[in-house]
Amino acid sequence: MVKEKYDDKQILKDIFSKSLELADPAKKIETIKFDPPPGTLFFAAVGKGAGRLAKAFKKTYQGKADGIVVIPENEKSEGLGFEVIKATHPIPSKAGLEASIKLLNAISKLGKDDLLVFCVSGGASALLPLPPEGFSLQDEIELNKVLLRSGLSIKEMNLYRGVFSQIKGGKLALAAYPCPIINLVVSDIPGGDLSLVGSGPTFVQKIERIITSNLDFGSNINKFFSQNKSSLSSAREQNAIVSKSVCLGSSAILLDSVHAHIKKTYELNPLVLSSEFEGDASSLAKFHASILKEIKRYNRPIKKPAIIISSGEAHVELPKNHGRGGRNSHFALALAKEIEGVPGITALVADTDGIDGFEKNAGAIISGDTFKVLNHKAPKRDFLKNFDSFAAHKIASSLFYSGETGINLNDIRIAIVR
Repeated sequence: MVKEKYDDKQILKDIFSKSLELADPAKKIETIKFDPPPGTLFFAAVGKGAGRLAKAFKKTYQGKADGIVVIPENEKSEGLGFEVIKATHPIPSKAGLEASIKLLNAISKLGKDDLLVFCVSGGASALLPLPPEGFSLQDEIELNKVLLRSGLSIKEMNLYRGVFSQIKGGKLALAAYPCPIINLVVSDIPGGDLSLVGSGPTFVQKIERIITSNLDFGSNINKFFSQNKSSLSSAREQNAIVSKSVCLGSSAILLDSVHAHIKKTYELNPLVLSSEFEGDASSLAKFHASILKEIKRYNRPIKKPAIIISSGEAHVELPKNHGRGGRNSHFALALAKEIEGVPGITALVADTDGIDGFEKNAGAIISGDTFKVLNHKAPKRDFLKNFDSFAAHKIASSLFYSGETGINLNDIRIAIVR
């Protein structure tokens, strides 16, 4: 009997791209009806893919609208129909500071007869730096550098960012009062807490959140946090008027799209693990590997040929001296180590926005043979210990490039077991 051959790498690439197409948040905007206010409708969009969302809004809303769109400097900005400001991500810059001031000034002028439609997606935290009075842009840059290597979850990082800001953590909503606000949110937060996306510029916190971790930002910032650990800054927050908040996209919605596409297109048994995975990348990789090996060896909890799917956001706590590679590349390398020598398993681990950390790859596609290649070509290098996953995947030819997608719905892992 001739064994049927499958190109599982190509199947995984197809599932990645088609699922993003199905879960595209811009399509959701086109289904929303926006009633013109008596005064001015002001549209603001900030974050990765904000340009695509602005285009979708412009296509949907036929009335007159003013607005500002703040996007990463490498995103396209042609034909958006609004003023566009480009800033940097993931490290804030002067361009972002100027964008924050301009946006805050414009929104502060809105009145009760106007309407603010505020569209936010992942990446907005870095694009809108505006540190507390008495602190500089450099202070906020240093804060972000510490957070990015801390190993904290995105929820915990954005709590710090929301407190250390004049625009995040609901403060933009306060500036808009008495103008009503409609929030349109593309969530990159595991669990779908819309108020934490982009550190929640227009979300008034109803429940007090307290910073519990103790990071060292330097004496001045440390002193600030010792006096300001709460996300609730004053009673004035009750004055903000948020008419409604709409989730345009999330990791849960993405996994629904992945599952639907697989069922329609492939003869594979799908198993959705969770859209809310958080934790250390190596630990999560070990957990995923245990399920893949259980399926391979014992046909449980689902029978082969199987495909497992998960989302969420892994964390990587970087040492002082480390190599290159984002959290998805590191997760993929750790997973490859756990399934080393096991045939019939192929996995894609990637960031849905197409950019994994500071590199240009989205992530990696690995198999049980990945470490066979590394052991042959670079036997003396410990890529995992040195957090040098980019170099490892480059040597193993396992880097996955999707190009920038303009869609930021957290990380995704898809693994086929035959």
